[in-house]
Amino acid sequence: MTAVAIDEFDVPLGGLDPVSHVKFERTHLEGAAAEVRLLPVKPELSEADVVRVWEGLGGGVVLPIFERQTMNLLSLTVTPNGHQQTQENQVGWVLATADRSLSITVYASLVAVQTTLYDHYRVSLGDRLRQVLALSVEATGASVVNRVGLRFINRLQDPGAGSPQFWTQHIQPAFAGPMTESLAPLVEASHQQTQLRLGDTAAARIISGVLREESPSPRYSFLVDLDVFDEGARPYDADVCANVARQLNRTALSLFAHVVAPSHLAELGPVAVEDPS
Repeated sequence: MTAVAIDEFDVPLGGLDPVSHVKFERTHLEGAAAEVRLLPVKPELSEADVVRVWEGLGGGVVLPIFERQTMNLLSLTVTPNGHQQTQENQVGWVLATADRSLSITVYASLVAVQTTLYDHYRVSLGDRLRQVLALSVEATGASVVNRVGLRFINRLQDPGAGSPQFWTQHIQPAFAGPMTESLAPLVEASHQQTQLRLGDTAAARIISGVLREESPSPRYSFLVDLDVFDEGARPYDADVCANVARQLNRTALSLFAHVVAPSHLAELGPVAVEDPS
């Protein structure tokens, strides 16, 4: 097996312990997304702008769905006399595969890649984000990046999870919440949100908890929703953006390991990724 090269972006943010380059064969990833927000130089993208991006991504052969959509932007300005709220509608576009397992969203101020068929970071998000971001910047002329973010929505499932308490043996105690205390027999569902500061401009949000599934017999799953982002403004540079996103991915994997017990991580079937860059 080829050794994986380590660089400064291969280390998770916030002093978190690194995790080996692996993918989980039995994970239950409902969705993954990568997003970059830009300082717009025009109020919205024209259809001609988006067609250039679309064609650069393979056009209708790869992404047969081409839709216009509107995003509502809410701004709040605080003054000594109170606050003023304004709302702006920005027109954008969604480019997607026929089954919508891959969708790419393009606005003047934002590009995002979302997938429900996740293999591992580079092929499922990293390469695609780099490509669509370069095409979008070329079409819009944007030159400043305001935010880079990744989100992974995991719903852990097990046929033996007939009660919420099942997960106390599979989740780290800090995220098992009241299921480890005297109220445990009464818990039907739980919801926990944890905000982490990972650096001067980087942070993470972990939403976790037990959910009852729709099934004839009692069945419970455990949600691990990871949102990791860097809100530092920087000039657009393809390599820098790619490396920031790659480091956020390494951070998200480390956070996943902080939520899920080591024994359950092993049950998810981790296999080494030989080319994770």
